[in-house]
Parts: sequence; C-alpha cells; structure tokens
Amino acid sequence: MAQSHYTPTISLIIPVYNGGENFRRCLSSVKALSPAPEEVIVVADGDSDGSGKLAEEFGMRVLRHSGSKGPAQARNLGASNAKGVFLFFIDADVVVPSDIIERIGAAIRNDPGLDALIGSYDDEPSETNFLSQYRNLLHHYIHQTS
Repeated sequence: MAQSHYTPTISLIIPVYNGGENFRRCLSSVKALSPAPEEVIVVADGDSDGSGKLAEEFGMRVLRHSGSKGPAQARNLGASNAKGVFLFFIDADVVVPSDIIERIGAAIRNDPGLDALIGSYDDEPSETNFLSQYRNLLHHYIHQTS
C-alpha cells in the first residue's frame, strides 16, 4: 500500500475526574470527529458526578478506577487497553476540532518516521474569557521554552 494512503489507527484516551459541563462539551466534540478515531477510551478516575455514565451515554468505552488515582494512572490504564497504533490523549475539558484525526493522520503520513506529536496551543480556544486565554498562552509558552 502506498504511504500516502496509509491510515494510522488512533486510540483517543480521555481521563476524567468529575468533568462536569466541560466534559460534556469535550464528549460532544469527540462525537463529531470526522473521521472518527479507531476507538475512544474514557477512564473514569473515581468520579462521583456521573462522568463515566455520561461517557457511556455518548457511546464511549469506559474503564473505571474505584477511587481517584490521578491523571497519570488513568492515562496508563487507557493506554494499556488501547488497540490503536497511535495513542491520542486529551484532557476532559478539551474541545477538539472536528478534523483533528485527519490532521494527525496527515502528519503521520507526511513523516513515516514520526513517533510522537504534541499539541500545545489552540489559536481558537472555545473559552474566550481572559483567564482561559491567559492559561492557553502560558501553556503554549511553557511547552515551547521547556
């Protein structure tokens, strides 16, 4: 198969602890992805607000920790159960653009030796208040200068 037609399998993993309305927006954006990832795994990290149940209602595969073990262990649980060749991690308050899977796939196709990608800045964040804009820029600065 020609490299330009290669479609990588991508597992999207979302750790969540009491995600609230931000998590609902995250799930809505994930549900709208086109193309969709190979699978979506939500790790409910001891949530008490029904975040895991909400993810199931959205049709996501849900893994659970009985108590909160933190985002690193939640990501690791998701990764160890993923089927995709590439793992795509997002936080539970992230709204992803509908074409992000295609953009990731294009980056992989354009650089067959690529082992990892990191996204550190959203030039069109969904939250436009001052604090969200500041945190977005600070996050970008830290990742670009570290």
